[in-house]
Amino acid sequence: MRIAYVNAGYQQNHTGGGFVHIEQFISNAVSFGHDIWTYTGNHHLQVHQIPTNHLAHIRTMRQMDVLYVRVESNFPEVCKWALPPKRLLYGLPIVVWEFNTTPDHGKLRGKSEVQVQKTVQLFKRYGRGCDLAICMTEDLADYVRRQLEIQRILIVPNGSDPDLFSPDVPIKTRMTSFQEKFNILWIESGKETWHDLNMLREAATKLLQENPEENICFHIIGPDLIGKMGEMPGNVFYWGPEFYRKLPGWLAGMDVGLSLYIPGPSDVATPLKVFDYLASGLPVVSTPLPFMVALNKQMDCPDLIIPSGDFNTLAEVLVKLASDKDRVKKLGLTGRQMVIEKYNWRRSVKETLDEMESILKEKRGN
Repeated sequence: MRIAYVNAGYQQNHTGGGFVHIEQFISNAVSFGHDIWTYTGNHHLQVHQIPTNHLAHIRTMRQMDVLYVRVESNFPEVCKWALPPKRLLYGLPIVVWEFNTTPDHGKLRGKSEVQVQKTVQLFKRYGRGCDLAICMTEDLADYVRRQLEIQRILIVPNGSDPDLFSPDVPIKTRMTSFQEKFNILWIESGKETWHDLNMLREAATKLLQENPEENICFHIIGPDLIGKMGEMPGNVFYWGPEFYRKLPGWLAGMDVGLSLYIPGPSDVATPLKVFDYLASGLPVVSTPLPFMVALNKQMDCPDLIIPSGDFNTLAEVLVKLASDKDRVKKLGLTGRQMVIEKYNWRRSVKETLDEMESILKEKRGN
């Protein structure tokens, strides 16, 4: 298939987030024999460039099999191409929208309820031309079906690359001095206000005061946290942002991964870091995102789901894990195997491409 990935900006040296998803979709799609076309803002080495000259742009778009749009909380203007006149002009066989969150997430970035509802109405209006919505969780799919009235939906969880992330990769030199500690990692971005940094701070403070003999250390990696570390206790270490492809060496030196969210729009998510934790052999302690509740139940560790904001329970669970290294190792092996078998990018992209090819065959009557 020739796939126009029209709003997928990408840079080579990135620190994670949406760039991971975009990179993995492109790389795996190309490995399966498909062609990805993007605009100049995408610097992936395997894409073809869509020309911006008016006539050349039309000719190129008319050669596409799929219009593929990445959707977050805002309404991308290219979603309007799902309906005439642009759909007729470009002759687009199928239109696919990949949902990564809901319009409600816009409230965390300063949007009013009125603005959010305007976004919802735009999705509903142009969603009539959407042939397939890709959603990462059942809850997100339910929102898209009920609120945006898009009916054909494929649920495809995010994943990790178990060849890149592994407990066997060399540990970062900086982590060698922590090898006698019990190391807990949280990867986050300071600009995303749905992360519960206060919960981590309070749990770390409690552990430092009440359980100093456990040698429990917290490590935070991510951008936009400057100015937020001054109130952290001495057992919390901030390492700043890190290039994504250098993260495996950090994770290989950790024992547990954290995923702490404030209830709200985050409830529909499957955080990318969770799968990288699992691929690296780290059990995941999480607040009760529905996906994480189901995942930890499947792994027979429901006790690793912590009520939102409950730093006392978080501290208690971490103490128990620190005193049971055998369980930590066993859970880590189980989680990594789940990534190898199911929660990996190759599987995720293949399922997406297979569904797109199926719709394309239906449209063309073969």
